Amino acid sequence: MNQLTHDPVADGKMRRNKVDLPLNVNIVEVGPRDGLQNTAENLETDKKITLIKSLVAAGVKEIEATSFVHPKWIPNLADAEEVMRAVSDLPVTMFALIPNEVGYNRAKEAGVDGVTLVMSVTDGHNLKNLNRDTRASIKETIHLLHKALRDQIQVRVSLSVAFGCPFQGNVHLDEVVQIIDQLVENGATRMGLCDTIGVANPRQVKEWMKVITTMHPDVLFELHFHNTYGRGLANVFAGLESGIHYFDASIGGLGGCPYAPNASGNVATEDVLNMMSEMGVETNIDETKMLEITQTLFQHLEIDVDSQVYKVKKESNL
Repeated sequence: MNQLTHDPVADGKMRRNKVDLPLNVNIVEVGPRDGLQNTAENLETDKKITLIKSLVAAGVKEIEATSFVHPKWIPNLADAEEVMRAVSDLPVTMFALIPNEVGYNRAKEAGVDGVTLVMSVTDGHNLKNLNRDTRASIKETIHLLHKALRDQIQVRVSLSVAFGCPFQGNVHLDEVVQIIDQLVENGATRMGLCDTIGVANPRQVKEWMKVITTMHPDVLFELHFHNTYGRGLANVFAGLESGIHYFDASIGGLGGCPYAPNASGNVATEDVLNMMSEMGVETNIDETKMLEITQTLFQHLEIDVDSQVYKVKKESNL
């Protein structure tokens, strides 16, 4: 009988690769926009305003508060002006999602701090979401980007279905890079890659972001993951490993695009905060307060919370 003569664990010769993580990350709370845009029960305007104020009190520094899309398409956000005017004086950065120039002008008038300019990487999703092809959206996005820079409004560009499209399937890295290149050449300095239908995997995220950040080291890249296949947190970690320290997340795991069939909500803010805390990565957001806000919000909406941390802590009364 052969004996094991070498135990790499016992003699200390087995080594694990050191994972270098950032000391802190920035969480952009998108629940008031991405989370509420697609809920069956519309949250009343005063409760939206209270939600945003509570998020600020919990330590959130950047919030995507609403979207200036036509109310016919997103009726849940028809109160965009009223919400934005009520929260515009809070000491944080309030972003609004902007689909076109009409929306931009409305947002500017309402006093936004920043705009999220949105377009899709694929024609299939862009035609459904914005009623034009990707080439036309690149042109429109560049126009609005220049306008925001002139108006001294903060701007981030959000690329939907960057990791996979519900209508065209796989997305290739070179397709994403070509769009990024054009936008960076025209002044974009902050860009988000969105896994709108939750199909990204950690290896893909890590490899793609290493390539993209190497090509454009001066651009602030952020990541936006949906949790359709349960890979949201794993993808966030892959982003951390590749040097990303800005992430979108949504309270209670709310979210979903009307033009992304079967996609679930965003990765839950509470879950991201808890994972960061356990890894020693600072967010400067109070997790206990966020859990309290989640409980209040979902009592209003009368739907289930899609946050593992919330479910565990509620069951154990922690």
